[in-house]
Amino acid sequence: MSGRRIDFGSAPLEIEAPGIAGRHADVDGTRWAIVTYEPGTLREEYCDEPHSGYVIGGSIAYEFEDGGEPLELGVTDAFTLAPGHPRHRGQAGEHGVTLFLIDAEVGHGG
Repeated sequence: MSGRRIDFGSAPLEIEAPGIAGRHADVDGTRWAIVTYEPGTLREEYCDEPHSGYVIGGSIAYEFEDGGEPLELGVTDAFTLAPGHPRHRGQAGEHGVTLFLIDAEVGHGG
């Protein structure tokens, strides 16, 4: 196949956690997603799955379970939360945030 269109508009909106919803697609075994956090929403649990992404709108700050320096991101920032990085969780800014995320393939099993 020489190209593929990913239609997030037709993907169902899934509630991930209170104040967080996303539309997901499986692209050759890797999860791609458009995820929206409502203003000020903090994801309750920490995540250890690596991600790369791009901030489409708003802002987010990732905090790290080990107390490391937060990663603050705004519109047009791209980022990576790499394998082996401390566990992380995001908190949306005062206007919320919309992210494009790609989960890394690390012995991808789910």
